[in-house]
Amino acid sequence: MNNQLYQYIKPIVGFSALVFMTWYFADLVGYILVAVFLSMTGAPFTKMLNTWRIGKHHLPHAVSALVTMVLILLVIGLLAMIIAPLIIRQANIIMSINIDDFISHFDKPMGKLDAFLAQYNLIKPGETFSQYIRTQVHGVFDMTQFREFFTNIISATGSVVIGIFIVIFLTYYFLFDDGLIKNVLLILSPDKYVEDISKVLHDSKFLLVRYFHGVLLEVVIMMSLETIGLLIMGIPNAVLIGFIGGSMNVIPYLGPVIGMCLGILLGLLSELSAENYDILTYTIFSVVGVFAVSKTIDDLLLQPLIYSRSVKAHPVEVFLVIIIGGKLSGIIGMILAIPIYTILRVVLRQFLNQMKLVKYLTSRM
Repeated sequence: MNNQLYQYIKPIVGFSALVFMTWYFADLVGYILVAVFLSMTGAPFTKMLNTWRIGKHHLPHAVSALVTMVLILLVIGLLAMIIAPLIIRQANIIMSINIDDFISHFDKPMGKLDAFLAQYNLIKPGETFSQYIRTQVHGVFDMTQFREFFTNIISATGSVVIGIFIVIFLTYYFLFDDGLIKNVLLILSPDKYVEDISKVLHDSKFLLVRYFHGVLLEVVIMMSLETIGLLIMGIPNAVLIGFIGGSMNVIPYLGPVIGMCLGILLGLLSELSAENYDILTYTIFSVVGVFAVSKTIDDLLLQPLIYSRSVKAHPVEVFLVIIIGGKLSGIIGMILAIPIYTILRVVLRQFLNQMKLVKYLTSRM
């Protein structure tokens, strides 16, 4: 009886300890996940470099991993060099907005709105809606808040630098020894499950690499579509809006909506700084239109290829998993939902394949 009870308690205690350690070292877990993502993304390039020859000798694996790591850093650095000046420019645009002039431009329609609100006692006598708007807008663009924001960024720079170093270090060694994580997990596994767990890790890695490459392809295509569309429509700061909008596609379903809202905000701020008050409506509809067309292309072409084919799951199944992930852990849960579900399905197929539900969920794999 005691042995049977011990067999049930042991995995529960182990799982609880794993959950606690993940929560306690959440920052480190985050760095490891980023490093795993980067290493899986660069692994095919490392394997390709391994086949290259210098004379009669193959390129050393350590050199292949180093070249891949440098290439990843160059791509990230190039993006930073392109986007950082655009962000600084946008910050200068925000600072240059003449709030009083903007509100004064709409004094006439504001007066009609004040009369309507006063008629139904929605505002007190002597108050105006424009005064309320002026107060709120000045609060949003308060210089003190911007100073505090940049102060917080500077104070967090130290931890960010440490985090970047950890990610670079781990990524290189994951590229250099692509079986490192696998070997550690196999060492911690009971002997009778080593073969099964080895197969789970192999299949999971194969599916996740396809998924990550698909997501990167989706992000690049969406960035390009949105940037080109916004440039055609004459929206200022189109490159920055397209970059942010495309990047938001790492968040399934909700990401494009967030990107569109940010795009509208950035577009309006640029027009306000140029005092183009009469085309604000055009800007809103243009951004919405570009994002709507891009999202349609994403839904019809990109997502079926990425979510359905790369992880081999039904679209409805994928949708429900993402919703559950969002319910449990918000945006982070939505981002991690598909990778975690992919690993879970591989585990279930390997260990519980006799169950009808498991057979159905893994029938496409």
